[in-house]
Amino acid sequence: MIQIIRVLVSALTILLALSTQVAAAVVGNLYDDQLLVASQSRAALTEGAATALERVFIRVSGKRQVRDNPVVAAALAKPEPFMTQYRYQRSKNAEGIDELELKLSFSPRQVNATLQSAGLPIWSANRPAVLVWLIADTIDGRQFIGADAGNELLSALEAEAQRRGVVVQMPLFDLADSANLSAAELWEMSVDDVREASARYSTPFILMGRMSQFSTGQWIGSWAVLQGSESLRLDSEGMTEAEVLAPPIDYLADMQAATYSVAAGAGSSANTMIHVSGIKDFASYASLVTYLEGLAVIQHANTVWLDQDQLILELVLNDDMEKVRRFLSLDGRLLESTADAQSVLPRPVRGYYQWAGQRL
Repeated sequence: MIQIIRVLVSALTILLALSTQVAAAVVGNLYDDQLLVASQSRAALTEGAATALERVFIRVSGKRQVRDNPVVAAALAKPEPFMTQYRYQRSKNAEGIDELELKLSFSPRQVNATLQSAGLPIWSANRPAVLVWLIADTIDGRQFIGADAGNELLSALEAEAQRRGVVVQMPLFDLADSANLSAAELWEMSVDDVREASARYSTPFILMGRMSQFSTGQWIGSWAVLQGSESLRLDSEGMTEAEVLAPPIDYLADMQAATYSVAAGAGSSANTMIHVSGIKDFASYASLVTYLEGLAVIQHANTVWLDQDQLILELVLNDDMEKVRRFLSLDGRLLESTADAQSVLPRPVRGYYQWAGQRL
């Protein structure tokens, strides 16, 4: 009976789950950062800007360490030219103490150019979503984080994900999730049960974990990263939530960046022709080109042929077509299709695609 309930409830809610996937696969404010500063002095601004810029370089490159690179080090020594805007905001923290926060935005063009000059990769904002199932053993018992409980842990998780530019998606914790996965099953780190409960979300990566805090204040965590049929286990510990959450987030960022980032000089910059159908109007055309040229793997998307709702685009690549396919598979906006047997194209193409726009 439980299995029947799981199937029925999942079928009723799968469309809602899929609708959340697209938004979760884009990192917002990739080139922005914020931090606390002691004052609004020029020295504090320069120091804060350097710290924030280093964080941006880490997120955009997908590398944990960038300061040792001489090109990056030179940029961090003089961060002001990279800034497009900054502002201060005063507020009180949880203890009622006044704090001064510096919020900065940096030029994507200059950041990317510096990373290329440094020989470091660029990882664009279109990134795989990670569904996170997390349970914590607290004084209130074992509770799912994000299900109206564990707000401090959830904030720490989101901060760690933001540090590395990892897109985290929490479950809806609705009736379907309650039927599909119990706290006991997650605490036992049952990979099969978590995979089954996660099917409705269709995210390419899953992070499952459990955390406990000892009376000394120390945290320990046990994790499993799932991708398709593969899984990897790791453990972590620390005196703060951030310390115990950092290892799985770092692992995910390293693994994703290795797959989706584009290294300077990695490709042959070869031009590749693709056929795209489903272009209904100029707005669709503009959205398609903007989308493609926003991917780190594509320098330019030039139209070489147009006929009614179909066109041929010449892609100038920073890498190979296989990496393009990896990017396109993330959000389902440009879907692979098959050739029309009745259609004769004026140019040879490497692939056929259907433009779905914002839809999956």
